[in-house]
Amino acid sequence: MQYFQDVLTLTVTTTGLFEAYDLITPASAKVAGADAPVLGVAKHPNTVIGDLAGVMALGVARLRAVGAITVGAKLVSAAAGGVQVAGGTNANVFAIALTDAADGGFVDILIR
Repeated sequence: MQYFQDVLTLTVTTTGLFEAYDLITPASAKVAGADAPVLGVAKHPNTVIGDLAGVMALGVARLRAVGAITVGAKLVSAAAGGVQVAGGTNANVFAIALTDAADGGFVDILIR
């Protein structure tokens, strides 16, 4: 089950299509790669390019883990969607893990 608790939602004009809970780039499209810049998490799906959409830029969300994640780990975007633990050279850390998660499970994250 996915959920979110937002503190700050930004309204963006979309430049791509995405599902609810997808990671969104500063260019208002779905994140497509590992360690990509992340604006936040989509609150709702977007089916029309150019529509306005709410993106949670600060808050708690539950997303799919790629690889095992432990509480307190710094997180970056994963190439297949979801989040993964940041390595030593990652430049786009955008969240920390609030729970443990196995590969393919769900992890609660704090976007900050």
